Amino acid sequence: MKKLKIFTNAQKEEQWLNEMLQKGWQFKSVNGINVYSFEKTSNKQQILRIDCQSFASNEKFKQYKALYEEFGWVHVDGSRSSLLQYWLNPSNKDDALFSDQSSQNHYLQRLSKIYGTCAAFFLLLTFGIFQYSSQFTNIKAAYLTPGLWNKNGFDFWSAFLFETPFALIRFGSPWLTLIFAVIFFNTYFKYKKEIDKVV
Repeated sequence: MKKLKIFTNAQKEEQWLNEMLQKGWQFKSVNGINVYSFEKTSNKQQILRIDCQSFASNEKFKQYKALYEEFGWVHVDGSRSSLLQYWLNPSNKDDALFSDQSSQNHYLQRLSKIYGTCAAFFLLLTFGIFQYSSQFTNIKAAYLTPGLWNKNGFDFWSAFLFETPFALIRFGSPWLTLIFAVIFFNTYFKYKKEIDKVV
């Protein structure tokens, strides 16, 4: 089974994947466009955890995987270059991926850094788009057909209806990037609050 799902919070993603496990669907992988692949399972005692790590070398990545596999965790998805690593505990005897508060704190700090960077990127992108074009503050300016507003009857409606989807994309794209910036900033501040609780 495959599902398309977009998350701006790794902990909510983890919660959803565990809910899918309880429904009998075990996570297998997620691709670059956020399509999640699942396979049927009868073992609902499993638990899935998401970690956030970066690795200076392939050897460091191998050592990282070997460490958790020693404690019975199964590496389900994630590569040296990916931001998130997906771990499955088949026995659910010890469902905590982090053994102490310090490890938990570092995990939250890494997540807050990622989401803070994403928020800043989308915010700068929004300002850049608004600065160089008026198509995003005036819906009429997003229609680029020459003389569109001087046309009448069938000529107007055929040109108007043809270009409307493109005009909506032009008009809506910066507002969408702004929404993403707000969402990522919200997630960033949530993680910062969690860090304060852990410390």
